[in-house]
Amino acid sequence: MRWLLVGRSRRKPVSLHCLLIASAAFTGIGILFLTLRSLDDPTPSSFTTHHFTTTVTQPEDEKQITKTKGCATVEEMGDDFRGGFLEQSLRVRNIIQRHFDLNGAARIRGLPPAEFCRQRFVIAKASEAGFGNEMYKILTAAVLSVILNRSLIIGQTRGKYPFGEYISYTNTAFTLNEVKHLWRQNGCLTTYGKHLVMRIDDFQRPLKTNVLCSNWREWEEPIIWFQNTTDAVAAQFFLKNVHVEMRKAASELFGQPEKHS
Repeated sequence: MRWLLVGRSRRKPVSLHCLLIASAAFTGIGILFLTLRSLDDPTPSSFTTHHFTTTVTQPEDEKQITKTKGCATVEEMGDDFRGGFLEQSLRVRNIIQRHFDLNGAARIRGLPPAEFCRQRFVIAKASEAGFGNEMYKILTAAVLSVILNRSLIIGQTRGKYPFGEYISYTNTAFTLNEVKHLWRQNGCLTTYGKHLVMRIDDFQRPLKTNVLCSNWREWEEPIIWFQNTTDAVAAQFFLKNVHVEMRKAASELFGQPEKHS
């Protein structure tokens, strides 16, 4: 099809009479189609949705409307779990608070020599190689101190805590230098014959780690270092420990694993 934009066309112009006849013809055909369509049975839509079902009754001039929803809202779906997270959070916080009230540095420092030399510790050692992985080492040691009922030591490098510029550490934990000083001051070696020994378990060496097969609560070494715990999985392995005492202690913090499986 070509459109003539400039010049004159050689075609004859269409008369107004012809246009009126054509318009009338198209109008008549359209009315005929609409009439025939109205005689057909209406076809129900295949996309019918029922969000609400409303029932209206009028006993004694009173109207009662009942609405039934097909799907629950987000708020309604969470009703079964309402309050559960808060209760569990408070429970764990109370366990941690009681633990550090008994095993925190503020209390242990003032123990008589005989009692102090029986105290046991878990050490957290981290560098500043990467915040996430290194902080998991500290958090895992803190969890382990609760599970084993031991005091917490946070290792320092040149007198500074890891990420000390960004994190404020409380006085609930010891430094290794302080424990060494108190060990000598209380005569743990000279009077009670107890050496300050550290037992190391490397989580990244599966063939040698004792995370599943040993009862850590019976270990007699004064200090335990659970090494290379760079994620949250390491501490949860104690839920699968073969010793009931270890599983029970871990479940106090993490809950019963069978309830979440």
